[in-house]
Amino acid sequence: MSTAAPPFGPVRYPRRATFTPPHPAVSIAAALGAVMALWPCGLPRSGIISGALTALCVGIATTAALVATRHRTANPAQAVAAVAGATGALASMSLFSLSWQNSLRTDLGAPQAGASWLAASIVPAALLFTAIVSVPRTTAMIGATVVAVAAGYLPAAQADDAPSPPRTPAGVIYGLDDGTSLTNRSRDLATRWVAAGGLDLQAVVIAVPTGSGWIDTTAVAGYQDRFAGHVAILALQYAQMPSWRAFVGDRSAAGRSAVAVLHEVIDRTMDRPPDRRPRIHLYGQSLGAIGAEEARVWAGDHRPGAVAETLLAGVPGDAVAVDPGAGARRVVLANASDPIPRWSPSLIWRPARQPQGTVVIGRSVRHPPWLPVVGFLQTSADLLGSLDGAPGVGHRYGQEQSSSMSSTTDGG
Repeated sequence: MSTAAPPFGPVRYPRRATFTPPHPAVSIAAALGAVMALWPCGLPRSGIISGALTALCVGIATTAALVATRHRTANPAQAVAAVAGATGALASMSLFSLSWQNSLRTDLGAPQAGASWLAASIVPAALLFTAIVSVPRTTAMIGATVVAVAAGYLPAAQADDAPSPPRTPAGVIYGLDDGTSLTNRSRDLATRWVAAGGLDLQAVVIAVPTGSGWIDTTAVAGYQDRFAGHVAILALQYAQMPSWRAFVGDRSAAGRSAVAVLHEVIDRTMDRPPDRRPRIHLYGQSLGAIGAEEARVWAGDHRPGAVAETLLAGVPGDAVAVDPGAGARRVVLANASDPIPRWSPSLIWRPARQPQGTVVIGRSVRHPPWLPVVGFLQTSADLLGSLDGAPGVGHRYGQEQSSSMSSTTDGG
């Protein structure tokens, strides 16, 4: 008795999906991406930011290597060995990164990181690597969708942010950006200063705000203490946006505003004998420091001797000349852990450099070793958490600023 064949041919069962190791170059590139992301940083970093940066670097490196090796074949044993080596490198680098994180946190008095930080730093990157090499097209479609949604959401979210008036420290004669011309606003500010008896005081400080119009309260208190209250502090708002947006959009606005106010103040003092004129000081922090420095340089060229001193805090990297040159005395302050004075595109090919005479203040912290490209990447990531610390940490300037102001000046 014969057994009849099935009417529709032999039954075929679906094959179980298996993971095929990628070309060795792909695994090596992913490992290098992870090393770049987990390289020592300058500020404590949350697990979420660390994980996002590691996933981003691994994803870019993996995708680029896949495209470069799409027509190449490799020995399976070599491919497996490369995956194992990349996994070992990721594990070793993540443990080193955790150790560095905890050393930084000890320096700055922050809570220690643990296993959860480690998992958040490497698990997303490992999953993304597996997804890219297993289902590259699907992963690319999902990634493109996420980027498109984010690109459409961010401008709308920023458009909904209505600017709010800056909080002005007590004792500051402040001029808001009311839409009138810079000339009229600076003239009005100087008129209010004269009406308040400013010409009879020992000193006048032109404090250049940040992009949002903010002025450091500690700096104001420092100047008031230094001159025993015999000082007027003037400030003129020139923008209504975060400093980074003003820096990218129109970084020269701070300088134009500072020069306009300085011009008016100098003109108002010319009717007084030299020995009865208030001494003029310039101060700026972050983007405001760029404006204060431009005003100092302008005064050196057009009104030599008019400015007594300029104090700059947290100056963005390479934003002012290394050599102060001619002009009023310049004092530059930088927190030891502040990434903003170090950040510059030049970090891609050379270590950061600071202006001559920079006084390092704030909490002492170890500095990561610099590598080309990696130094720029890590410092850029540090910017995200630069305002998260206590005064004296990152881009937060506090009492250390006032103390340095007293110790680096001659008392007026």
